[in-house]
Amino acid sequence: MSALRVGSLAAATVAALAALAPGAAPAGAAMATQGIDYDLDGSPQPTPPRLNRLDIYRPDGAAAGDGRPVVVYVHGGGWRRGDKGLGIADKVSLFTGAGYVFASVNYRLSPDPPDPSYPPGRIRFPDQPDDVGEAIGWIDRNVSAYGGDPDRMILIGHSAGAQLVALVSTDPRYAGRWGVDPRQLVGTVPLDGVYDITSQAGGPRRALFYNAFATPAENAVDDAWALASPVRFAGPDDPEMLVVTQDDLPSRIAGSAALATALGPGRGAVLTVPYDHGEINAAVGGADDPAGETAAIMSFIDGALRAARPPRVRMTAHPARLVKLRRHGRRARVSFRFRAKGVAKGFECRLDGGKYRRCSSPRSYAVLRGRHGFRVRAIGSDGDRGEATRFEFRVVAPRR
Repeated sequence: MSALRVGSLAAATVAALAALAPGAAPAGAAMATQGIDYDLDGSPQPTPPRLNRLDIYRPDGAAAGDGRPVVVYVHGGGWRRGDKGLGIADKVSLFTGAGYVFASVNYRLSPDPPDPSYPPGRIRFPDQPDDVGEAIGWIDRNVSAYGGDPDRMILIGHSAGAQLVALVSTDPRYAGRWGVDPRQLVGTVPLDGVYDITSQAGGPRRALFYNAFATPAENAVDDAWALASPVRFAGPDDPEMLVVTQDDLPSRIAGSAALATALGPGRGAVLTVPYDHGEINAAVGGADDPAGETAAIMSFIDGALRAARPPRVRMTAHPARLVKLRRHGRRARVSFRFRAKGVAKGFECRLDGGKYRRCSSPRSYAVLRGRHGFRVRAIGSDGDRGEATRFEFRVVAPRR
């Protein structure tokens, strides 16, 4: 195994590997909830309906509100085959054994085998990333009930799934459509994918790309090849990535390095391993992983979670910007309601120049005439303080 040093992240990964033995985290029993419909907008069910389903696995004993990190897996299969349940046992054991909530996602598939006429009504881009984005939106809204923290999601995908998790991580429109903030995706692990569709669509596997993305005529209309290419969108505001690929395919190494480089200094690393395409996926949590791919991935996830920002706060109720004192009154009573976007251990509030103090919603104050500023921030599961949400208002005397 080797790592291409693309910024400081790669160096950190290599250093961490020296302290880790290859292999899976200790496996524990997992509680499974399977076949969850992640539809959020009432769209017609696909055929078969399982294509818009996801499975959730959680460690034995996990409970609502635990605030555990969430690992979301997207399967491969050339955008036309595969299922959320195939080859998943080792990953379930690995991630739930590490204390994480694990979700595996299906999505609509292009025709298999491809119809050489490429009918215009077939399932093709952007149907697949639209589905993955919607699944992440469902997870954001619901995973707290399964013990997960929607503000700390890690995406991992293999082959076609690698392209999909890389695209959803770099183009915020797919998950953002469902209210997911890009900061909720704290790290991404693409496993041996293709990240520049434009460079591949005219190659020897052109039928695969025409089927899943667009024919040249379709591409001339909707620019699908470029819009499906994560390397086009990658930048320093995207999640950190560990891009895993085969160590004997220069074209895959170059494509992975281009994606990591596009993320910017310290944001991406390429891990090359002596496995073939299928073995790279099977090694994640598997017993046969002499190169230490699993250890590298777990080290990367640990670092990404440590660097993740604490939950943000949404203010759900506040006073008017202009508050009038009651006649003969010296103070006005104002109240604020708020909640965390994700799982928070608690909150701290501050009025004007005072110190932050522990608080809960609703928080009320009696304030004098003049200008005032209220701030509230969440306390993350590790004790870190998040970015404060602010509200400015003014208290004035009543008209006479």
